[in-house]
Amino acid sequence: MNKTLLPFYTIATIISIALFLYNVDLSFKDRVNRPLNIKYLVICISSVFLLYSLYKTNKYVDEYILPILLFINIGVLLFISFHNNKLTNMHIISIIGTVYLLLTFNYKDFKIKNGALIKPNKPWIYQHIIILGLWYLSSSYLTRKSKIICSLLIVYPLLFPLDEYFIHRIVSLVSVYFVLNFP
Repeated sequence: MNKTLLPFYTIATIISIALFLYNVDLSFKDRVNRPLNIKYLVICISSVFLLYSLYKTNKYVDEYILPILLFINIGVLLFISFHNNKLTNMHIISIIGTVYLLLTFNYKDFKIKNGALIKPNKPWIYQHIIILGLWYLSSSYLTRKSKIICSLLIVYPLLFPLDEYFIHRIVSLVSVYFVLNFP
């Protein structure tokens, strides 16, 4: 990973997590925003472990925790879909795609070192991008502006090497949260 981006990513992530924790109702009593808050919480936890992985090598973080958090992050989409979405035909297809991603997920494909994938499963990552893009575009939970932002955020990390895809994906998600919720 480009070491000049590391300080920016670290600062943006820390500020975004602090802003999220300041704004969120951690009791999860808000039924309308509960699924989204859970997703943001998973992303925040993932970003903390990712930052740790960028600075230190830890077998449990690199081989188990981050892959499991990626799996949970995808799985939360099903919770969001059935909680607040109008199930259109296109969204049902994206839900089936999400289930497919979960069923074909192999944590061994997502072992990392210094935040980057050791052996990226390119077909799975590209399927992930297409299915998530479809999910974002067909979700009734998201506004038009959110659909555009989410779609761009799923493509943006492709500007970097594929083994770094999830580094840039997580940091871009928390950074956009910061930008959209800055007081």
